Amino acid sequence: MATSIPHPFEPHPQAAGLTNPFQARLLRIEDIARSAELISTVVPLQQLEAASASVPWWHYGFESSFGGVALVAGILPPCHLQTQEHDGLTVVLGYGGEQRVRQESHEWSCQADDCLILNGAAYCCDTTAVSALLCHLRPERLLRTAMVMGGLQHCPAAWKDLMQQSQCRKLSADSDGPPLQALVRQEISLVNQLVDASPVLIERLQVDERIYRLMAAIMLPDLLLDSPLDRLNQKDRQGRDTFDELLDYIKFNLAQPLNLTMLESYSHYSRRALQYAFKERLGCTATQWIRNQRLDQARRCLQNPAPGDSVAQIATQCGYRSLSLFSVDFQQRFHVKPSQLMREARATRPPESR
Repeated sequence: MATSIPHPFEPHPQAAGLTNPFQARLLRIEDIARSAELISTVVPLQQLEAASASVPWWHYGFESSFGGVALVAGILPPCHLQTQEHDGLTVVLGYGGEQRVRQESHEWSCQADDCLILNGAAYCCDTTAVSALLCHLRPERLLRTAMVMGGLQHCPAAWKDLMQQSQCRKLSADSDGPPLQALVRQEISLVNQLVDASPVLIERLQVDERIYRLMAAIMLPDLLLDSPLDRLNQKDRQGRDTFDELLDYIKFNLAQPLNLTMLESYSHYSRRALQYAFKERLGCTATQWIRNQRLDQARRCLQNPAPGDSVAQIATQCGYRSLSLFSVDFQQRFHVKPSQLMREARATRPPESR
């Protein structure tokens, strides 16, 4: 495969007005395969293509890594890219232009001064001529960092859930609180100043740790409270979080159609975060847990049937639209036919209550 030799940064007509914190280090790349290789040092690309096949490819790029942070900075032409699923978090800092990102059922517009945090689910992106920076962070290190910041020995389950949720933060939103995203950008600028002059100093200043601490504070609002440890301990004692509220919602709506799309809309969890939370906290998928809740409720109803109740009515009340499917699932779970359980329950009750 032929590759081009990178050239020093020279403004391209389409890149007019776009700036980047690593602009002086950007090299021009004229081969799209080489561009894909560079970007893949942070996110695994499945596809990269120019928006217009008739325009010669150009791209200005730079990549570096320090501590637990890998980053790619660049100015790109209008293009389309698609990633594969991977482990880790991708932080996208916009410096100009627009990136329209679609991941699972969510869509974001990442522009200058925006910070987009993406979980490891695959996503696709269409851009204008754009200047951006991509960073790869490790979720397990973010959690360890957050625990140190909060003075905790055990990681709250809600934190693990939040680490699976993608989000977009606006630089302007920091006006009501600590300027966290602005501080992240300052740390990135510091890397630019030290990457050649004193790379050892980047390590000794623990710039990567400062970036992890700032990103932990952005993703976990509990760390911004006046007394995060006291608030978290109170939450643990209460045993309540947004996932518990979601489980309550499911229990009260078993008669209704329930699927990941509906739960995603209700809870604001992403589909990937929902799948992770159910597996991590309940040891099963959301579909399996909902089915078991419906079957448990059906068993209680069959063991205490009201006069006039039928197996079909109880199945419908518990969210089943197919009586035959309900019978199969019930027998697999409890090793008894639902009709037999109802007959035995009625046979053991006093005549006046049947």
